[in-house]
Amino acid sequence: MSMCKTCLKDSKEHSKKLWQMHLIAQNCMLCHKDSDQHSEKLWQMHQSTIQEAAGRQKICEVTLGFGRKGVGVIKKWNTPERGTSTNFQTEIIPIHMHCRECGLAVGSNEEDNADILDGLCTKCFCEETEQGYDSPFGECFTGYVKGLDLARDWRPS
Repeated sequence: MSMCKTCLKDSKEHSKKLWQMHLIAQNCMLCHKDSDQHSEKLWQMHQSTIQEAAGRQKICEVTLGFGRKGVGVIKKWNTPERGTSTNFQTEIIPIHMHCRECGLAVGSNEEDNADILDGLCTKCFCEETEQGYDSPFGECFTGYVKGLDLARDWRPS
């Protein structure tokens, strides 16, 4: 009968895997948070996302713009060298979690709460639970505004 220092629960209330995660602090490569800030399900989802995307390829940290750190796959392109640097022959392709319903990449909030949302994006979660979805970006742009087909009827002024 020992207490977990991370969540202050008895060791009997943990699975063996969760107990090991709480004893050994590990960093999640996807969200760069400690293992004690993950539920067991969330940890599995994050690790499987990296495993599916990277497979046996090399991965490294990447930061896009002002966003948080992420992880990316190193892709080497077969290009003629012609005296150019080898830096232009490699590309880091970011790894993102995807919604298991619609397949779109999810944002960082949805990534952090993937265990609660069950791997869905917010829109699919609201549809599944029959809640109203209010997009933070307003209405989706479809190209049709007030009866005009913008691809056909648009003219510069």
